[in-house]
Amino acid sequence: MSDAVLLEVRDLKVAFDTPEAHVDAVRGVTFSLRKGEIISVVGESGSGKSVTMRALMGLLPQSTLISGSAKLLGTELVGIAPKELQRLRGSRMAMIFQDPLTALNPVLTVGDQVMEAIRIHNSAMSDTDIRRRAMDLLAEVAIPFPEKRMEQYPHEFSGGMRQRVVIAIAIANKPDLIIADEPTTALDVTVQAQILELLEQLCHRNNTGLVLITHDLGVVAGMAEAVSVMYAGSVVEQASVDDLFDNPAHPYTRGLLGSLPEINGEIGRLTDIGGAPPTPQTIPNGCAFHPRCSFAIEKCRALSPLLTKVGNSAVACHLANGLPAYRSPRKAA
Repeated sequence: MSDAVLLEVRDLKVAFDTPEAHVDAVRGVTFSLRKGEIISVVGESGSGKSVTMRALMGLLPQSTLISGSAKLLGTELVGIAPKELQRLRGSRMAMIFQDPLTALNPVLTVGDQVMEAIRIHNSAMSDTDIRRRAMDLLAEVAIPFPEKRMEQYPHEFSGGMRQRVVIAIAIANKPDLIIADEPTTALDVTVQAQILELLEQLCHRNNTGLVLITHDLGVVAGMAEAVSVMYAGSVVEQASVDDLFDNPAHPYTRGLLGSLPEINGEIGRLTDIGGAPPTPQTIPNGCAFHPRCSFAIEKCRALSPLLTKVGNSAVACHLANGLPAYRSPRKAA
């Protein structure tokens, strides 16, 4: 892993104007990623994880209001011209989507779709070289008989094989940045492990930075180097994997970790976080988590906490220094 900063996001905000209301979906997200580093973004559905990453990729509607800064190797992505963003997307940064079946075109062969990703950014390559490169990519992501598979359609592939094709398209031009949006959601456990191992190998081999969006804290514990925890459109805690699991500083992070089942532990009901996360239209005043937090005090209801340094972590909580000791669930993860 290099010390060079690959991606630097500062105070990123994303909002949508709807007929009903102005919706703040992402509220000041800040994080950074180095070359060859793997970081994870976790949080409940609706916390703003995918919207944040789609904003970086320029995959949100044109009417979306985006502010703040997001620099890829020094190039500002917020407000960049569409043609310039299209040049970067696929060559310098790529995204692996959650559902490979809908990410692939059902009426084009797998080979055509992989070759298209190469051809768009390598206009000087001959058709023969493009085809050879596409077969090499399929072999690289462990798809057997790539020459035969090139002529098949997505519906002829299993879920795991389709996800491998999506990864092949993402790495076709050796991008500096890959964003993986829950890439193993619809896959069985064995295939999940294969896909994650493949991504890790590709990142280390090509010195590629990876942002992994996931709900699976076991994946986070085994793969990521640093974690950003999101709640209601904001980052509430950022830490290394070791610090996050050994000493979570935010009550929401503790709730997520407390929901993990224990290995060889006492059989009983899983711990849950009471209540439900707010929608972007119903975010309360003060700390957005306070209605669900058992530690909340009056200050939490009145003032929104800033992301501040607490030990080795950054935490948005008024009580981060005063929470009781926590038993690490690392073995469960």
